[in-house]
Amino acid sequence: MTTGTAAHTTVLDVGDVLDGRYQLLRDLGRGAAGVVYEARHLFTGRFVAVKMLLPQARRKDHAELRARLEREGRALASIHHPGVVEVLDGGLTLEGYSYLVMEMLEGRTLEGLLAARTKLPVVDTVGLGLQLCDALDAVHRAGVVHRDVKPGNILVLRSASGAEVIKLLDFGIAKLLDPAPDDKLTQSGAIIGTPAYMAPEQLLAEGEIDPRADIYSLGVTLFECLSGTVPHEGNYSKILLGAAGTAPAPPLRSRAPDVPEALAHVVDQAISRSRAARFTSARDLAAAIAHAAPDASRHTALLAPPPAPAAKPSPVEQRRAARAPYNTPVRILVQGGVVDGRSEDISEGGLLVLTLAVCAPGQRVSVRFALPMEGKVVSVEADVRWVRGARGVDRQGLNAIGIEFRDLPQPVRDSIVRYVALMSEQGGG
Repeated sequence: MTTGTAAHTTVLDVGDVLDGRYQLLRDLGRGAAGVVYEARHLFTGRFVAVKMLLPQARRKDHAELRARLEREGRALASIHHPGVVEVLDGGLTLEGYSYLVMEMLEGRTLEGLLAARTKLPVVDTVGLGLQLCDALDAVHRAGVVHRDVKPGNILVLRSASGAEVIKLLDFGIAKLLDPAPDDKLTQSGAIIGTPAYMAPEQLLAEGEIDPRADIYSLGVTLFECLSGTVPHEGNYSKILLGAAGTAPAPPLRSRAPDVPEALAHVVDQAISRSRAARFTSARDLAAAIAHAAPDASRHTALLAPPPAPAAKPSPVEQRRAARAPYNTPVRILVQGGVVDGRSEDISEGGLLVLTLAVCAPGQRVSVRFALPMEGKVVSVEADVRWVRGARGVDRQGLNAIGIEFRDLPQPVRDSIVRYVALMSEQGGG
């Protein structure tokens, strides 16, 4: 870990070097307080992901944000499992940048897969669930509770052998079960997490949070994979009344009657309001899943194209061109405004864009994104071919937008083709 004293504020961007070692290559995503870049270590050449807290986030909660980033680093450093993202380095620069360095991963989030497909086949959900149980078991054995298990924090990617594997991400609000005496971050009664996936005891801020909160969140995630909905939807108050109220959660088979009864019972038990009624460990949950689906395995086919729809697919859906996972912010310029989102999938034919905004199909648009090989931001003319709306009656969640390029400039096409070919060679496409 490198350290320093915040002396002055500069603004780092693509092309700059962080802490004398990490050259920032492209923006992977950002929020009000931080940003994640792909970077290259200048001395080893290794490509990494740098999660950085920006100096301009000098709000009253800046100290807590920095403490959470440091705690995320400590939590990840204590866990050694292929299903959990690996932390490599971290520090505080003289310019005031707190940062973590993690392994660079190219894949699709489960959130993105669900936005594009609504729900997943039983066999893939079981395989995903078994892998996640393995990862959570390692997390809990290391004395950590994740506290924010949800589709957006689950990445699906290909290993070097070509097998699909999952990675559990974002331990920014993780709880260390044996915190340092001065660790006040989990003792303030603050409610942190994503309401639709939070256990009732998290929502009510009641008592100590233990691994059974993660069991609940994983149960909600499996519920969504199998049904296309979460048990309780809406704003915080509505979710609080549903998850922590007197009525039980809706049975999974009331939303997805095709799910085998034994498997549905396992998911229903995982999302019990009473933590005493849930599985006591991720290992117990895995055993129950395996018993309910004895022919299942940990293998999934989530990165393969979904079955073709009954109607004639559009060129983007048809995916005639090879594709590869690619994460980058995307801005779609539509008539009268912009739609901001992110891509998780690129080919020379187009992009899959995930966004909270609305964009009507059939529009001619301009799309701005960073090229995968050079990181250069380009603007490309395109058509909106299809839009899949957010799930649930409250229409909350991501929209998936299929973008088809028009008259793609040759240098842009060449960059995308080289990237897709490289990822295919490495088992990434």
